[in-house]
Amino acid sequence: MMRLHSVAGLAVGILAAGLLLTACTTDAKPAKLSAQEAQIIIQEKLDQRSSSPAGQLAEITPAEVWEETGHQLFKDSSSLETYVVADGKAAVLGIGFGGSGVTSVVPYDVNGDGAGDLVYAYSYGSGIHRSVMSWMDLQTMTEHPVLSKAETAGFRTYDLILQKEDDSIMVYQVGNKQNREAVTQALMSYPASKDIESMSLVKDGVLVKEQDGLYYEATGAD
Repeated sequence: MMRLHSVAGLAVGILAAGLLLTACTTDAKPAKLSAQEAQIIIQEKLDQRSSSPAGQLAEITPAEVWEETGHQLFKDSSSLETYVVADGKAAVLGIGFGGSGVTSVVPYDVNGDGAGDLVYAYSYGSGIHRSVMSWMDLQTMTEHPVLSKAETAGFRTYDLILQKEDDSIMVYQVGNKQNREAVTQALMSYPASKDIESMSLVKDGVLVKEQDGLYYEATGAD
């Protein structure tokens, strides 16, 4: 009889541990939002008319961004503005007007607080196409510019792709040796891995982390 009680107690203990593990796993990351759910949060949190979605939202979250930060990215098909959404909060990434909007995003702990941030490139500009890099502190949803270590000669008139290599973020120019129309469409919608593999990329520089932020340092083409 005592042996039966022991076996039963052991079974209950195993079941309880399994339920606890399941609960912990479930709580580790919430379910993803649909584009419609994200749009509601964006409209509630970003009450300026110019910041609200003008067209249909499409999720563009890279797998590594979701895995490392638990945040989702959505791009507006009309304005090409990009939004980051999580935990009932929302913010705008970069600028989309007159350009391709956000073209590349990588997760990276810029400020050393142990939580992932977002580093991204985007292009905009009516008349003068220009590409810019910034990073967002996801704890405060604040955007910070990536400054250059040396003076630049003017606007970057080419689009950029960022790639994590070891513990660095490499910066690549999108070259002209490809189907330009297809590349433009991919950049405007947000390029998938297969799109990037088909692009002619030219090494441009590297992003260097310092105590007060993130800086661009030119390395030149290979």
